[in-house]
Amino acid sequence: MLRKTKIVATIGPATSSIENMTNILEAGVDICRVNCSHCSPEQIRSTISTIRRAANHLQRSVGVLLDLQGPKIRTGVIEPPLNLNKEDVLTVVMDQNYKPTNDEGKERFIGTTWPTMVNDVAVGERVLFADGALSGTVSGIRTKEEGTSGFAEIDITMINGGELKSRKGINLPESNIKAPALTPKDEADLITGVRAGADYVALSFVRHAEDMRIIKNQLSALGQPNLPVIAKIEKPQAVENIEEILDLAEGIMVARGDLGVEIPIAQVPVVQKSLIKSASKKGRLVITATQMLESMTHNPFPTRAEVTDVANAILDGSDAVMLSGETSVGVNPALTVETMSQIAIETEQGAQASYLPIDQIEPLQGKYMSVVRAACYIARNGNRPLVVFTWSGRTAILAAKTRPKCPIFAISPNVQVVDQLRLAWGVHALLVPQIASTEEMIIAAEQALMESDLAKEGDEVLILGGNTPLRGASNLLKIEIVNGHID
Repeated sequence: MLRKTKIVATIGPATSSIENMTNILEAGVDICRVNCSHCSPEQIRSTISTIRRAANHLQRSVGVLLDLQGPKIRTGVIEPPLNLNKEDVLTVVMDQNYKPTNDEGKERFIGTTWPTMVNDVAVGERVLFADGALSGTVSGIRTKEEGTSGFAEIDITMINGGELKSRKGINLPESNIKAPALTPKDEADLITGVRAGADYVALSFVRHAEDMRIIKNQLSALGQPNLPVIAKIEKPQAVENIEEILDLAEGIMVARGDLGVEIPIAQVPVVQKSLIKSASKKGRLVITATQMLESMTHNPFPTRAEVTDVANAILDGSDAVMLSGETSVGVNPALTVETMSQIAIETEQGAQASYLPIDQIEPLQGKYMSVVRAACYIARNGNRPLVVFTWSGRTAILAAKTRPKCPIFAISPNVQVVDQLRLAWGVHALLVPQIASTEEMIIAAEQALMESDLAKEGDEVLILGGNTPLRGASNLLKIEIVNGHID
């Protein structure tokens, strides 16, 4: 049985070798995530090359998601780690190269990767460290001239203490961060990743639609105006502006790590469901991420709560579920992928996922979508496989948003679209030669399906395509009996 929910796996030290990469692809990974936060340009190139070599060895497609770091604020180097107690005053020095010392009066001084943070905070605002494990409030701000370190400084009185280590995240949920959508590192990583053949780009810390316009303009300048962008929803402003963001993004990632720090953690489940529903109405892709099988980073089994979390994300309407540290640094990445795959299969077989009425999926409305809409109604209520001919992948994604019980086979002559459709729920994409006529289109579909053991002679399939060579011209709908005729 074909699994419908797709699996995104983050690549890291545990999966960067060709052997381990091959193992996780065999275990069921559909999309490999390259986390630019931990990569140099050369590592980005090398990782994408390894992904492609592993996929070619297995003679299968795989998508590559380039996840840009974004304006992530982190602590500087803290060696050894700093132990902080409640009411201790931590001083953050506006210098990314600052190295803590044991000098009297400076025992609790640390640096930050965001030297302009002093301009973004105000006394009384909350500051969170290490995904909220430590927290405090701003109790003092000093200019460069007033500070004792030679740089501007922020004093933070700790509310919840603990051990603070190097390069840990800093969140400012109550502050108005004046940060660009793309940092210089992001721009360099974007150029590298696009040239290396990334299939998707994920933009971190999206706040509003203007952030999406900025990265779209960058992609156009790189000659890739149609490369899909996934907006990572991890800021409260993004939740508020989700409709305008969805108008420009090809999909969203519900990034529950930073989101659960920026908003009250008890709100995350309801916000997750709301985001998935909003994206589904717009016909957009959805990845649900963060701590899905976190315990398997070190253990051979997930917790019951994690299994339920994965299942609920699927039932809510996610196209894909994502593994982070579980596959980048975990002890058994392939086993973790197999476990997630099994959870998805059992969930899909045993429960009816929530789906929207077809008339609520906005891109399917209007007279120009009448043939596609008719195909979706037939597919939802029938058992014949839906065979979609697509150049951009959009028609297949929209068909999948209606959540038909039948398989969806996307047929495309565009190799990158075949890789990109690894992210779309329920879509199995096949590469065919360039198609010039309706007859050739149908013959190519039959050949591809039979060669992949997805159909046999005499099977009935529902064909959705175009009887013109124009891109996006889905105006043909017919039932075809597979007869094995191949010219």
